[in-house]
Amino acid sequence: MVKLLPCVVAMVAVVALCNLWMPAFVPPPAGQSLRHGVHMSTAVGAAAVLGAAPAAFADKIDDAATKLSAASYPFLKEIDWTSPVYGTLPRANPVKVLQAINKALVMGASMDSAALKKGVLAHASAIEHVDDKGMIPLPDYEAINAAIGHMVASVPRKQVLDVYYAFADVVKKDEVGAYMKSLVNSIDAEEAYKAFWEFKDVVAAEQR
Repeated sequence: MVKLLPCVVAMVAVVALCNLWMPAFVPPPAGQSLRHGVHMSTAVGAAAVLGAAPAAFADKIDDAATKLSAASYPFLKEIDWTSPVYGTLPRANPVKVLQAINKALVMGASMDSAALKKGVLAHASAIEHVDDKGMIPLPDYEAINAAIGHMVASVPRKQVLDVYYAFADVVKKDEVGAYMKSLVNSIDAEEAYKAFWEFKDVVAAEQR
């Protein structure tokens, strides 16, 4: 359990970042609803630090992860990963933060243990390749995205929604969205967000 603690902390941080970035940039693509779509984009960030899934999910999710990675990598490269903004939750209510962390822990506890181990190792490998700007190579990014999809597919949809809405109540996207989008190329951000929604559909189809 002690060895997993850094991963849990990282998971919580990434969940918060997803609420800062992706949902704030653009509204859901045409034909998508908030309730049935956004939760997957949040879980994507949350699961990134935790890993890959059972082989039963491999083909479709891995293929979708390749597509997502290619579409969103330009956006990823524009982010200043050294900025202190990603390590803070401005004006966040401490009680709500703890409640959101609890939801993330519940979701993590439901994930397949073998998948968790694979995910931790995959993420650790990516960390070894981080450059001085905090950026990782495309192959590592693709592997992490595949792990994201596998992990989300291994937990009940309700738990993913619980995590999304808990963190949405912590980080007010309307307050930070315009600022965060101003830091990158808006077209690249919108393309990345659109790709996330497409990836979500594939993962949701495999979700238990």
